[in-house]
Amino acid sequence: MRPKFTAKDAEVFAEAAEKNILYVPLREPLRPLRLGFVLLSLAILTSCQPASSQEPSSVSARTLADDYERSSASVRRKYDGKEITVRGYALIAATLPQSGHDQGSVFLEEKEAKLTRQVACWFSKDQAEQFSKIRGAQYITVRGIFNGEAGADLKFCKLVRIE
Repeated sequence: MRPKFTAKDAEVFAEAAEKNILYVPLREPLRPLRLGFVLLSLAILTSCQPASSQEPSSVSARTLADDYERSSASVRRKYDGKEITVRGYALIAATLPQSGHDQGSVFLEEKEAKLTRQVACWFSKDQAEQFSKIRGAQYITVRGIFNGEAGADLKFCKLVRIE
């Protein structure tokens, strides 16, 4: 014959189990695990800062284009996928995105250079209003993500300054 448990017995048993099984034995072994998780989370959050939180590298259009022409591989190792700031001469106004197109462009070079390689700066429709202020024959500073696959190109450009 089995002993009968009443509701009161079940309540007492549940309280005892809660105090002795759930809180004490499980809490202590998990403390180092929780501490490790918190430290790991903190390390990940502090080391994985977005690119824009760091000051981007700054380079002239002439230096970037000349270095790229000498050794595209070394320039790509240094800058590919990184946000950089480039100052250069825009001989003509920016080409704004036409209907059906997502991007516009502006080309940066050195003012007095002959047959120099240009740095292409590609910007979105969202940036078109800012880039429409470029009239040509002006020094400008832009910031974008370097992509050296097909030349010295900056993607996702933002206009920093017109001089």
